[in-house]
Amino acid sequence: MADNTSISYEEAMKNCAKEQVHAPQCVQANGMLLAVDIKRGGQVIAVSDNSDAVLGCSSDALMGSSLAECMPSDFLTSFKAADEKLKQGSDYEIFAWEAGEQSFFSRIYYSQAWLVVETEIDVTDPGLKRSCYFDRALLDISNTNTTEQTLQKLCRSISELSGYERVLVYQFDDSWNGRVISEHTTREDIEQYIGLSFPASDIPSQVRALYHVNPIRYIADVDTEDAVIVYAEELGSMALDLSLGTIRGKSPIHTEYMKNMGLQRSMSVAIFDQNQLWGLVSCHGVSAQPLSYSTRLNIHSLVKLAEQRLMLQKQFEADRFFDRVEESRKALLDRKREIKSPQQLLEDQGHFWLKLFEAAAVALISAQTQRVIGEHIDVSTLHKVRDWLNENHSVTGVFSERDCRLSEIRQAIPELPYCGVLAVSMPIDKRNQGWLVFFRPQETEVFRWAGKLEKGEVREYKGRQVLSPRHSFEQWQQDVDGYAPIWTGIQIEAAKTLAEDLAIGASAYQIEQLNQELTEANQRLEHLVHTDALTQVWNRYHMEQTLEEEVKRCKRHGRDLAVILLDIDHFKRVNDDYGHDVGDKVLKLISEAIHQWLRSSDVFGRWGGEEFLIIAPETDLESASQLAERLRRRLSNLQFDKVGQVTASFGVAELLPSEDRNSLVKRADNALYQVKESGRNSVEVSPGK
Repeated sequence: MADNTSISYEEAMKNCAKEQVHAPQCVQANGMLLAVDIKRGGQVIAVSDNSDAVLGCSSDALMGSSLAECMPSDFLTSFKAADEKLKQGSDYEIFAWEAGEQSFFSRIYYSQAWLVVETEIDVTDPGLKRSCYFDRALLDISNTNTTEQTLQKLCRSISELSGYERVLVYQFDDSWNGRVISEHTTREDIEQYIGLSFPASDIPSQVRALYHVNPIRYIADVDTEDAVIVYAEELGSMALDLSLGTIRGKSPIHTEYMKNMGLQRSMSVAIFDQNQLWGLVSCHGVSAQPLSYSTRLNIHSLVKLAEQRLMLQKQFEADRFFDRVEESRKALLDRKREIKSPQQLLEDQGHFWLKLFEAAAVALISAQTQRVIGEHIDVSTLHKVRDWLNENHSVTGVFSERDCRLSEIRQAIPELPYCGVLAVSMPIDKRNQGWLVFFRPQETEVFRWAGKLEKGEVREYKGRQVLSPRHSFEQWQQDVDGYAPIWTGIQIEAAKTLAEDLAIGASAYQIEQLNQELTEANQRLEHLVHTDALTQVWNRYHMEQTLEEEVKRCKRHGRDLAVILLDIDHFKRVNDDYGHDVGDKVLKLISEAIHQWLRSSDVFGRWGGEEFLIIAPETDLESASQLAERLRRRLSNLQFDKVGQVTASFGVAELLPSEDRNSLVKRADNALYQVKESGRNSVEVSPGK
């Protein structure tokens, strides 16, 4: 045992993160592995030493043989078909085959320059009635309406399908700690983990990265000794990368962790949100019970379905939030003639915004204005906040912070009593940049940990000193100060929208105060009111006005009128992967392209975010649908720098005699929603009532 003082706890943590979990030099005993050199006719160059138990052929007999020599005909037939698909670009392929009275599953993938073949004996358990459970689970999960319902159904369904005694879902926070937000257990003696947190060290960074390559990790039996991979002599100390495999050998550290939890077997499946690791479904078995390959695939399918439901529900909540923002904007628009200054705008809606953004105070700060709604903040402090923002964030126009201890703004302004700060710029003119700023105080966050977070025992593992897994998972509470609730992406985008409204109000106020610049100010105001600042196409305000006029005109003269609502597919992913600057550039280029492709009679504008609206006068439903399809095809053929292909979904509706503009747009939006739910990059037509 290594001396605990010989190495720091932090260094031991770093050493744990260096474990080569993707190349363990062994496989689990529930399957066996072959690696072949395709360039040498499929010659076996590596094989696990349990091949006799699985295939009935020793590793010595297999080594140096070709697949054609050592594998039965049914395998070779299925392998050939799978290999063709693999050559077409897939990461891996799976296939079933038989030898005598025994059925097998094989998974093939490339590792370095070699083709890896993993094979498991097909294990079935008719007592589980997998087909019945799976079909019902699909329906149950598909019919959920909330995140809580989705995760509850998912945990229960997986448990029924697999026999795992505990199935839980935990979600990662921004520090990669995981909190259990849903759980299902089948026995009263199974410890409950719901609401408990697990530290980030339980799943090191290299393991989290591995989930992006292979979202499933299955451990068949914690007590069964793994089979060693034997390599051809000429390969020396080679280690196969088994990232894409399903029977990758167990980490001794993780094995000990499972034993400390009282687990015999486990399975985990990653949940993603727009290519970001969101959380894990973790399945715990306290008794030995084999799980077939097909059942594991069924479980993965259920997780993917739940993942889609979660994302739809997230979008629904985002839409509800923005609906509330739009209510506030509409109220301001309806009273625009009464409100004479941006201060009045803030006073009129500030208390509503405090509730909407869950903030303690909201401030409008410019060279001429320092106005606060909510908790009091000294004017001198507001001046310092404005100056600091102008100096450090005037280019991006956005700043958000929630960590008191690392906050740059609190270091510069120690008297600022808030941890959470969200600031968005209001470009009033070239000489005057104002800011809309929301403030949140720090909160005490209560963590209920599964086991006390102690520095623990340091020991030797493969020439490095690492941490031993903790032995106790008894609940332990920790109160953490110094943080405010995180600012969500939705809140940041909504704040930008409201800041634009305030900027318009500020410009209007400035026009009244600066008569000597009347011409220039009026031109800018007109531009702000009717034109989207980013894309330079018509904004929502202008489009609503135009649509109202067109609806009246068409009803008066009995003419056709159609609208097309389009949404850029997976645009959040563009912003997340490449940054908002790239995302803004994509929006600009798409706007320019669509504007060029439209007819002179069509009116085109930005409806909000990545949504755009086309007003098509003198156009019936069929013609509008054809126009939308042309635009969809042309857009899908464009290539954008860094991003590549970008697609869009379209909803089309024709004006009915009995409806107004709101109803017309709503039907187009419903049609657009159908496209999103069914796969995106398509056109859906609303048939009317």
